[in-house]
Amino acid sequence: MKKVYLSVLSAIIALFFTTTASAATGEGGVKLLTDTNYYGIQGYFTVPSDVFVSNDGSYIAFYLGLGDVCEGGISYTPSEKWKKFLNCGKQNPASNKSMPLASQPAAGEQIHIKLVNNLNDTASLYINGVESYTLPVQNSGSLKAPTKVKMVHTTQDNQDKNRYKNAAFSNVQVQTSKGGPYTTFPTNITPTFPFPSGKGDYEVIRSNPLATTLKAGK
Repeated sequence: MKKVYLSVLSAIIALFFTTTASAATGEGGVKLLTDTNYYGIQGYFTVPSDVFVSNDGSYIAFYLGLGDVCEGGISYTPSEKWKKFLNCGKQNPASNKSMPLASQPAAGEQIHIKLVNNLNDTASLYINGVESYTLPVQNSGSLKAPTKVKMVHTTQDNQDKNRYKNAAFSNVQVQTSKGGPYTTFPTNITPTFPFPSGKGDYEVIRSNPLATTLKAGK
C-alpha cells in the first residue's frame, strides 16, 4: 500500500513540474475584439524596448484584424528583425505576405497601421500611410461584408525566453461605413487574456487600447 501511495505521489509531483515548466512555451497573447462589425481599423503602434526573441522559430507580433479572416501589422524575429505582414490565409501563399521594414524602427518609435476591408474578398494593409499589400482571402466569400475588428499582442515562444517592455497601441479607430470616417475604438470592451491558451507571461499595462510588457520565464 505504501508503494502504491508513493507511486501516485511521485506521479503527481512529476506532472506538476512538467506542467509548470512548459506552461509559458507556445503561442499566447492578449486580444481586444469588438462586438460590432466595422469596415476597417487603424492606429499607432509604439515599438517596445528590451526586445529579445529566441532564434528558433519564435516571434512577437502586434497586429490589427478583420475578425479572424485577415490580420495585418508588425512582427519581430531575430533573422528578419521588424517586418510588416498581412495574413488572409496561411495555406495560400497569395493570401499571406511579409517583408522586413526598409528602415528598422527604434524603441519608442511610432508606426501607423491601417487595415481595410475592401468588401470584395480582399484586404489592404497600410504602413505609415503607404499601401503595403492588397491580398485576396484564402476562403472565397469570407470578406464581402463588414466584420468584427480587433487589436492583438501575441508571441510564439518556444523556450519561454521572449521578452519586451512597453509595446502599445494608441489612438485606435474603427471605420463605421465603406469609405467613411474613422471613430474611436469602442471603450466598453475588455481584453481576452490570456489568448489563445494561456502562454506567455504578459503584464497588461493598459487594457484599451492595448499596452503590454512580456516577461521571460524565471
